[in-house]
Amino acid sequence: MNFKIGDKIRLLNEKGEGTVSRIITKTTVGVTLEDGFEIPYPAAELVLIYDKTKAGEPVIKAEAVFQTFEVPVSDSKTSHKKKAEPKGIYIAFSPEKINDITHSDMNAWLINNTEYSLLFTYSLFQNGNFITLETGTAKAHESLLIETIDRKELADFSNFKIDALFFDGKEHKHLLPVSELVKLKPIKLYKENAFTVNSFISEKALIMNVWYMDNSFEEEPNYESKADLSKILFQKKHHSETAKKSKPNASNNPAAEMEINLHIEELIDNYEGMSNAEIVIVQLKHFQNALDTAVNEHFRKLVVIHGVGNGRLKQEVRNILASHKNLQFYDASYSKYGFGATEILIS
Repeated sequence: MNFKIGDKIRLLNEKGEGTVSRIITKTTVGVTLEDGFEIPYPAAELVLIYDKTKAGEPVIKAEAVFQTFEVPVSDSKTSHKKKAEPKGIYIAFSPEKINDITHSDMNAWLINNTEYSLLFTYSLFQNGNFITLETGTAKAHESLLIETIDRKELADFSNFKIDALFFDGKEHKHLLPVSELVKLKPIKLYKENAFTVNSFISEKALIMNVWYMDNSFEEEPNYESKADLSKILFQKKHHSETAKKSKPNASNNPAAEMEINLHIEELIDNYEGMSNAEIVIVQLKHFQNALDTAVNEHFRKLVVIHGVGNGRLKQEVRNILASHKNLQFYDASYSKYGFGATEILIS
C-alpha cells in the first residue's frame, strides 16, 4: 500500500498507533509514534486508520493476518548479575551509543553457546529472496561481531536466516544442521529497557534465541538406513535410474486445489515418545499420499504446510518433488503462510 505523509496508521505486529511522517523508500516509511519518536517501519506491517486526503469519517481497515516466526527474547529485568543461558545459538543486537539509542547504529552478534564449532551463514530476507551477508566459523562459546547496521536501515533487517553446521576436532555426537528464520521487530531497538546485561558480551544487548540445543537433536545417524530418507521410504518395486514422471494432466481442473498441513499434531493424536526420525517418516508418508492423489486426480495446485523448524522436513519434501517431472514448486505466499509452506503446480 502507498502511504502518504500525514496518514494515521496502526502497527500490524505491535501495539501502538502513529502518523506517517516521512517516505523513506517504496517499502519503508518513517512513523512518528505517540511518544514522539520516529521509527523506520516496513509499509507492509502498517494498517491505514485515516487517510487525510479523503473527507468524511476515518476509515478502519481490517488487519491482515501474517504468519511470522517468533523467537523468545531474553529476560528484560535490568539485573547486573549475569545468568547462564541455555545452550544454543543466539543473535544479539547492541547499540554503539547506549546513551543515545534512538540515533545509534546497531552491532549484530552471532553467539555460539555450545560445545561445538559452527560453520554459519547469516542471510537477509528481502523481496522474496535471501541475501547472504556473512559466512564464517564460530568457535565453541564464542561471540562474533558480524556486522554494524546503519540506524536508517534497521527496518530492512526485520527478517533474516541463520544456517549452521556443527563440527568438532575430537570424537563427538552428531547434531542435525540448523536452518532457522528469525523475525526482529525493529521497534524493540528503540526501547532502552530491551537492552540488558547478559552473559555473552560485555555490552547491554537485546538477546534473541535462534536455536536451543535439545538432546533429541543429538542422534547418531544410520547412514545405511537413513542416508536418503525420502528415496528409501517411497522407492518403487521396479526402480528406474531416470526421474519419475507425473501423469499428463491436460484436463486439469483449474479449480481443483488441495492444501495439507504436515504438523504432526494434525496427523496423529498421540505422538509422545516418538523420535524426530519417526515423526518425519509419518509426515513424509502423508505428503506422498497427498501428492499421489493430487497428480492422479488432475489437481492444479497443492500447498504443503511444513512449518519452519530446523528445515529438515522442508528439504525432504523438496527432495521428493525434485524426482518428479512436470511439477513446479516454490515458496508459498509469505503473507498467507509465512516461511513455512511450499506451493506445487501440477502440469
